[in-house]
Amino acid sequence: MKSKFISFLLLMYVSALAAMAQTYTIYYDNSLTQWETVGIHYWSDPGSTWPGEEMQHVSGNIWSFTFTSNPSSIDGFIFKHASLFGDTYQTADYKSAPIPGHLYKGAGGAKGKVTDEGVYTGQPAEEKAIVTASPKSGTRFSDELTVTLTVNPVVNIYYTTDGSTPSTASPVYSSPLKFSNSTELRTFTVTAEGVENEQKFTYTKRSVIPVENGTLTTDFYRVNPDGKNGSNRTVNTKFTRYTNTNYQCRADNALANWTDNDLICQGVARDIASAFKGKHEYPVIDSYAIYAAYDAENLYLGVQYVYAVWDAAGDGKSDNDRHRPWMMDGRLMLAFDLDPNKEFEGLLSNGNTIWDADGQYNVMRNGTDCIWLGNTKPMVGTPALFFPGTDGTVDYTNPATCVTLGSEPFYGVADGLLPCIDHIWGQADFGYDPEELRTNEGFVDLIDEVARDKHAFYEWKFPLAKLGITEQHIKNNGIGVMVIDTYGQGAIGCTPYDPTVFDNAFVSYSKDSSTSAEKEDTDIFTFKHARIGGIISGAVTDITSANDAPTEYFTIDGQRISHPSHGIYIVRKGNTVSKVIL
Repeated sequence: MKSKFISFLLLMYVSALAAMAQTYTIYYDNSLTQWETVGIHYWSDPGSTWPGEEMQHVSGNIWSFTFTSNPSSIDGFIFKHASLFGDTYQTADYKSAPIPGHLYKGAGGAKGKVTDEGVYTGQPAEEKAIVTASPKSGTRFSDELTVTLTVNPVVNIYYTTDGSTPSTASPVYSSPLKFSNSTELRTFTVTAEGVENEQKFTYTKRSVIPVENGTLTTDFYRVNPDGKNGSNRTVNTKFTRYTNTNYQCRADNALANWTDNDLICQGVARDIASAFKGKHEYPVIDSYAIYAAYDAENLYLGVQYVYAVWDAAGDGKSDNDRHRPWMMDGRLMLAFDLDPNKEFEGLLSNGNTIWDADGQYNVMRNGTDCIWLGNTKPMVGTPALFFPGTDGTVDYTNPATCVTLGSEPFYGVADGLLPCIDHIWGQADFGYDPEELRTNEGFVDLIDEVARDKHAFYEWKFPLAKLGITEQHIKNNGIGVMVIDTYGQGAIGCTPYDPTVFDNAFVSYSKDSSTSAEKEDTDIFTFKHARIGGIISGAVTDITSANDAPTEYFTIDGQRISHPSHGIYIVRKGNTVSKVIL
């Protein structure tokens, strides 16, 4: 009799476990992490969209989450604070499928280890009426946001939008809600069995920085910062070919050639399409800063590329060279504005993109009148400058529209980060809304994420005769340059910033749904180039003084300059001190 009773209890226990598994519910022990609210982010099939899904509080430190389908094909997951971000507010990756009915526990601390505590035998999750909001809680918006609510099982949704606690006396949801300011939406539901559930959804309006004169300037995006527009000097370039290597041609002196005085554009890291969709793709082409100089014979350019995008949920950070741009036959693209009276879209006579005769991918409508295209393996193939012909398009067979620079190396690569770079600013998380780039929020210093030698720096020496300009033209009129980051056919980023490279960031690529359609969409560039040379408008050229004392020039940081070039200076003449732009 006793053995039959024990068998009956075992049968009931197994049946309970089977029912628990069938609901695809897992549990989380929050006793060590102690987050006010708990979320989960999981990837592969099915997968959640970052920053994940909010879990439901069961009791005490126990939280639950129910998958909508069998989670056995999920590759991995993390637990996290439901609304706060950063390593402190998430666990380490758990790299296997969650097991329904099991209890998982976070160790606490930054990315603390997750352990499987086995079958959860405590109080099961109550059958609450769960409200789902679209877009999800934590969404940020620029102008106005419409939020739609659904509930399962179907009951009345009572809500408030002023932060007060909702009850059955609160308004009942009947149609989508529109928000034009930051709002805390709180909901309250009651099932037929009397089980209550209160949920909270937050929506924050961004402080978007406006674009002025075709340029986005923030604390992190800076075009011609402090009036700097390149140096009028000779750069000691040295290029050495290594034909049996991937990198092909080294820029031997590059990391010693450039300083902050040569900086003409500061971008940010992680502002490429793969930061939103396709982090597993290598190499990483992410331009960060542009440096420029010129003399009577040449235009010198340096571009710092950074390694700040990696497969966070899979292979992690590369421990070899596969992330480096020169590990593939990729494309480097520079768009020039050489003549203010000329412009072309950068297309072939058949209407398609240069070097991509099968379609139209990059269209320039920002004053570009010359495009240079080359290989990420320096000097491989036939790099060339492309100029518009009489009909405004390019013809490969016309030497006037397709200008090669000869067989002698004129550009190369160096592994590393310029010594003058003290910070690498980028968004803290992957998969963020590209609109965040138009704010000063969410940026962190990524310089310690990888060793300095993991980054890449490219250096060029363009003969002015090939560009069709002179030193005096640069001094008097100035020229512009923009770096286009490409992967596949299309642009995936650029420096300076142009939003066209992110308009399809979360759309799936036609050949691989795990990566971004930015690799193949048409990007129409309208934002301005960074400037090299020229006289900055609004410059102060006359300094008055009551005495005949000599004029002294100092940089912003106090260094005395004998022969100032273009830029911002502190000028002292006798007892008179002024700040001027030359």
